[in-house]
Amino acid sequence: MTPKPTVILTRPREASERVAAALSGIDVIVSPVTEIKGTGASVDPGEYAGLILTSAHAVSFLPDLAGVPVYCVGARTAEASGGEVRLVARDADDLVQRIEAEGPLLHARGRETRGEIAERLNSAGIETHECEVYAQIARDLSPEAKAALEGQDRMILPLWSPRSAERVGDQLARIGSNLHVIALSPAVATAWTSATGGRSEVCTDPDGDEMIARIVAAASR
Repeated sequence: MTPKPTVILTRPREASERVAAALSGIDVIVSPVTEIKGTGASVDPGEYAGLILTSAHAVSFLPDLAGVPVYCVGARTAEASGGEVRLVARDADDLVQRIEAEGPLLHARGRETRGEIAERLNSAGIETHECEVYAQIARDLSPEAKAALEGQDRMILPLWSPRSAERVGDQLARIGSNLHVIALSPAVATAWTSATGGRSEVCTDPDGDEMIARIVAAASR
């Protein structure tokens, strides 16, 4: 009988534990390569016509957003916001293309970000400011996770962001012969290939539910 694979979760700890809880009956190793810390920045939502949220991480470092118009990337971000959700976009490009709002808006974001949302919206005539409310601190893989990813046993590595794909890939001396990588989006897959030369399965939609379904399917093969 072929041994069941282990899933290596490298998201920030809270997010990894949430995924682990959804993978009932599947062995996991939690080894975050990113730690989320607040920057201490102060945000007054009342100064803006709405907030742009591209990650649920930002919500922990913001005041109560009840009644505040929010424009979000991802259903998880929208759910966590507690605000008056005006848009749930697939990714940064989708948000920039679909947003219908009058400024001023504020993009409450992490220190490391992609998509140049504020710059692009300002160019489109929507006044948009930025505030770094949290920082993504790089962390090393645990020895257990690193050995598992470089070894011969069956492993599944879901990757949610280009940054995490780079951080994991840069720490590996080699890719395990039975490692199956699942990328949330083409951008994540590209980052993994650039860091390691490896290939990955890519989600059709950048959605957490689809990622969970693909992990479960891969584990059952």
